Amino acid sequence: MSENSPIKDALYENIENVREEQIHQLLLNEEFSELFKKICEPVIHDIKSIEEYEKYGTLAESFTHYLFTEMLIPSQRKISFEGIELDMVIPNLEELQKNNDNAIVMLFAKTSDNMQIKQRIQEIKKIQNEDSNIWIISKEKMNISQSTYAIERNSFGKFLKDTQNFIRSRKMNKLNIFKT
Repeated sequence: MSENSPIKDALYENIENVREEQIHQLLLNEEFSELFKKICEPVIHDIKSIEEYEKYGTLAESFTHYLFTEMLIPSQRKISFEGIELDMVIPNLEELQKNNDNAIVMLFAKTSDNMQIKQRIQEIKKIQNEDSNIWIISKEKMNISQSTYAIERNSFGKFLKDTQNFIRSRKMNKLNIFKT
């Protein structure tokens, strides 16, 4: 699954335990907070050996990648553009270059160092100048001008709902089905 990542291993073990049918049903019913509760919260409580911010950020990034695949949300993950590392872009780098109003750049914060996070945001702003289209997902909600989401049940649920609304409003999802 991953190169010795207890977070990803625990995440995918929980995904298997919950079962794909139940996950799809929760997604169809837009019960995103319940999905977070069933899959992520056990990982948060079970993994003790990793620094908290790194654990939360890695978990959120891995779970988001999994969910976007299941929900058929177009995205590119772990890419570099003009020397800037990007955690995730919706829908893709090409759209970001063409019309950055139609692209979201996500940063999964894996540190409590606000200066380091703000430095990454300044780098991202060189290619995505719309603050509302820079989404920061971190252990705790931050008081900054970009969109922020905390890695907890309700805020993460809102993050998924906002993603879905963004995709729908820009007609990026051609089919409203889940992968099988």
